[in-house]
Amino acid sequence: MALTCAPLAASCSKDIFDVTVNLGAETYSANVGQQSGTIPTVTCDPAAPTTCTGGQAVDPNSTMVTTGPATVGVSLSCDAATVHCFAQVNVRVVYPVNVLQDDAFVAAVAQRSISLVRLADLAYTVPVNTLTFEAPAVDVFAGPAGTALETDPGVVSVGSTTPIPAGTPVTAAQHFTIADGSPARALIEESVQAEQPFVFVLTMGPRVEAGDAIPAGMFEVDLLPQVQLGF
Repeated sequence: MALTCAPLAASCSKDIFDVTVNLGAETYSANVGQQSGTIPTVTCDPAAPTTCTGGQAVDPNSTMVTTGPATVGVSLSCDAATVHCFAQVNVRVVYPVNVLQDDAFVAAVAQRSISLVRLADLAYTVPVNTLTFEAPAVDVFAGPAGTALETDPGVVSVGSTTPIPAGTPVTAAQHFTIADGSPARALIEESVQAEQPFVFVLTMGPRVEAGDAIPAGMFEVDLLPQVQLGF
């Protein structure tokens, strides 16, 4: 999209997007624990699930989260349909993003007034993955400042990662598709233009079946936003 300029106009840009800025990677990580062993394969009773929990140390530890608050839960239960044990994993990482603390953004703006912001790309990598189970997806949400849950008012879905195999890092950048005019694109662009914080929420809730390793390990997801700024 181009702007028309008078031939002698000083500092008139031919492009409405003057600067492309690679914002600093937003890093989110959580520790599911260091327990070992497997989910019991014996027949269980949904009314008395101690068969599944007896003798199993399920003590996830979220104190090793490197950035941002996280809640991590792993529970062993008995499936009423199969009468076999399973483990339910629930992870939530909440992290605010403040562009005024991003060196590349601050250098690009340099006290100028932003007239327009476009989200050029949002990519992700998973550089650390020692999880003992496959993560079918990590769901990513964005919300206004103060967001604590993906169900809070104003929170919108950004997208989901592709399945992440157990113990397999993803070092090549993968890209979310965020359509023009979508709620997620609008929230991110409007927050950046207003230079206001917003919040990413990452959730993961895989189920691990009988006979598989008890959930353990760490993972890290890096979000890599790129924006185009018009002045």
